Amino acid sequence: MDWIDLQVNGYAGVDFNAPGLSADAVRHATERLNAAGTAGYLPTFVTGDPEVVSANMRAILSARRRYAVCERSILGFFLEGPFISPEPGAIGTHDRAWVRAPDIALYSRLQDAAEGMIRMVNVAAELPGAADFISRVRDGKVVVSLGHQMAKTPTELEPAISAGASAFTHLGNGLPNLIHRRENPIWEALADDRMKVMFIPDGHHLTDAMLKVYLRAVPLDRLIAVSDAQYPAGMPPGDYPVCGTMARLEPDGLLWNPERNCLVGATAPMAAMMDLLKNRIGATDAECRAIGHDNPLELIGGCGC
Repeated sequence: MDWIDLQVNGYAGVDFNAPGLSADAVRHATERLNAAGTAGYLPTFVTGDPEVVSANMRAILSARRRYAVCERSILGFFLEGPFISPEPGAIGTHDRAWVRAPDIALYSRLQDAAEGMIRMVNVAAELPGAADFISRVRDGKVVVSLGHQMAKTPTELEPAISAGASAFTHLGNGLPNLIHRRENPIWEALADDRMKVMFIPDGHHLTDAMLKVYLRAVPLDRLIAVSDAQYPAGMPPGDYPVCGTMARLEPDGLLWNPERNCLVGATAPMAAMMDLLKNRIGATDAECRAIGHDNPLELIGGCGC
């Protein structure tokens, strides 16, 4: 099975967020992803210097023009930052120095650098101007997902959803470790039939019990698995600079930030996550195909894969 991954920050030593990205490096990461079973993906940009993001978008576009494997596999971009909450927990490992309130001028500048290939944007629903920003982004037929946020109640989430947000980013992560037992975005996301639920089934981001609840409580057509892979994926255990700080890759694949005590993305490719869903959670092949191929393609509008 060839999988579709809507959130890839890097792979096999290639960091899509680090300065100096080259087209050859993008080809290497793409070939390694293909070899691991990922047929199509969205290179993903976390919160960082817009000039670096723009330059790296151009490098990836150059790779798409030069190499058939990149043209076939790179389906667009996911802009995960910078329009996120700066609060501890919600910010995760993103660089607080570059966090911004929703800014349509900055988004438009990045979309120009991307030659219109930003396919999905993450926003924190509670930020000032979020609903207007979402409405304007949606006018351009770009998917808006909610995450890395402090919004937790229907009152806080509804304006963003009514404005056109249609998904939740890696649900269950990008949150403070302690949240209200009733008023929290996990319940709202699971219950809202308008919204897609993206999640990371790598065995570290969510417990097996949470994964079982997701699969049992949410209609299949609303579920989308993503890897949230970081560039140490496929590398030996050790310490790696990620998002401007040091992350530790453990022998079991856990990638975390000891200073902030938070996860720093994942290191398993989609194929390994689908195997986990089948072998530990009991998902069928048909369910995995929907979660890891059909639903992500439908969310971003298809690609002909």
